Amino acid sequence: MDALLKYVSEQLKKGYQPSQIKDVLVRQGYSPALVDGVLESVLLKRGGAPRPSPAQAGPISSSSSSSSSSIIVLGGIVAIIAIIVLGIMFVPKMFTKEALLDVMTTPDQGSYHPGEEVGFDLEIFNMGSKDRFDITLIYRVLDEKENVVASKEETVAVSTSTSYHKNVDLPTSMKPGDYTLKVFANYDKKIATSSFSFKIEPKEIVLPEQRESCFDKKQNQDETEVDCGGVCGGYWYNEKCNAVPSGSQPTQTAKEGTCRDGIKNQDESGIDCGGVCGGYWYDLKCHDEPKPASTSQDLLIVSKKSTGAKLIDLKVQAKTDPEGANQGCLASDEDKIRDTCIKSVAQASMQSKYCELIISDNERDLCYYPFFMQGDYAVCEKLVLKESLQTCAQLKQISGMTQNLQAQATTATPIPEENTPEGTLPEGSE
Repeated sequence: MDALLKYVSEQLKKGYQPSQIKDVLVRQGYSPALVDGVLESVLLKRGGAPRPSPAQAGPISSSSSSSSSSIIVLGGIVAIIAIIVLGIMFVPKMFTKEALLDVMTTPDQGSYHPGEEVGFDLEIFNMGSKDRFDITLIYRVLDEKENVVASKEETVAVSTSTSYHKNVDLPTSMKPGDYTLKVFANYDKKIATSSFSFKIEPKEIVLPEQRESCFDKKQNQDETEVDCGGVCGGYWYNEKCNAVPSGSQPTQTAKEGTCRDGIKNQDESGIDCGGVCGGYWYDLKCHDEPKPASTSQDLLIVSKKSTGAKLIDLKVQAKTDPEGANQGCLASDEDKIRDTCIKSVAQASMQSKYCELIISDNERDLCYYPFFMQGDYAVCEKLVLKESLQTCAQLKQISGMTQNLQAQATTATPIPEENTPEGTLPEGSE
């Protein structure tokens, strides 16, 4: 083996090519694999194959040149294919605007009883792609410890801004306390959320025998005697209820002088009502009969007239009396409720000036959304949040480009038609 290594090394030093040495050794009976191994070993020790001398080196093989050219051409083809594939993958994304949603919730009222339905308005603003696509809506009712006590899920399709009225059933086992309803809008691997808080109050069961009235033959409410005096009206003396005070028998002239003066005087319980004037004052006016007893259903309705119901009333009022509705919103002691109320007034009356009264930056920006979505870009400078500013600026830019294109189309010079001179017919007309 050493002799073979030595022989190969000497022949390489003399300038013979490895292929020439291999041919000789194979003819002498050496295995081609063995010869290849020896040549590789010697060449590695020498640092590679020796450069042949000019006398021994033959002409450059055309096959080698052709092989190099083929590699270059193949590399170019691969590069072109890669560029085309990348273009197919990324170019459409450069011209396709991604979906971008924002959601807003407004509760029907601020408190509920176990087993009822939580009702709320759900508004979805699509500020991105105009293509119609599906979103998954998840509604979750959470207690103070973030435990899920009720949930609901559905899929809806949106393209532009959309509004719904939704309901979520509350379990009958819910305990009184503060709860939160959160809405999750899942779309295109993104999530938009909104939430509001409400209270669960215990049900008050009013039994018939517990109802107070002016006909229950009991001295209750603010009566001075059984079913007499106070809210029931009348004066108790001579063991019965009388319409006028004891010892007072006013003449018709006296009654006309004091019971029609538009002033609450004498012993009247209301303006020109009650006492010597007769009648029963309740519900801000005078009645001929005492106030009827409240039923259990009436009491439940009154107890439900809470924050949520007031917000709905003010939103309806804003369509005809926005200033009065706004004053009702400002009367609230809670910033969050006041902001939500003012936002409803501004959007119901379509007057953006009320948005300026909102304290929260986020609620104020959301208040302006319907205005710049409908082309009132003057509100853009009043926005605070980065996302809102970008959205408003993009819509304003798109609107400007559209107006410019329309203006160019309107002012384009029409191509004049060639008129035929009088008395001359065009060729071929005869």
